[in-house]
Amino acid sequence: MDTKIILEPGYLYLIDFIFLATPEADSFMQITPKINGALKLLYSFFAPTGSASRNASASGSFTIPVIEDSAAVSFNLTYPESVRNIDITGAISVTALHKITGSKCR
Repeated sequence: MDTKIILEPGYLYLIDFIFLATPEADSFMQITPKINGALKLLYSFFAPTGSASRNASASGSFTIPVIEDSAAVSFNLTYPESVRNIDITGAISVTALHKITGSKCR
């Protein structure tokens, strides 16, 4: 079940994220934001691990204008079926950058 961040209408939001994980060696993880349930591949981050390391990190940022209806933001984690266990932790920051009035940011 996804944990969702609900963004109220009337603002341009900045979303920053960082995730740290330990998938298997020679593997990967991919973090993809979801906005209103739709995957946003443009903002996804692919994080491979090497043969000598199991550490991977993924970070990024993007903006979302929320004009009329609220928006739900969540993150999708993808990794290979061969990975038996993946420990992941992370942080997400949400900042309202501008108030939107009509079709303009102020």
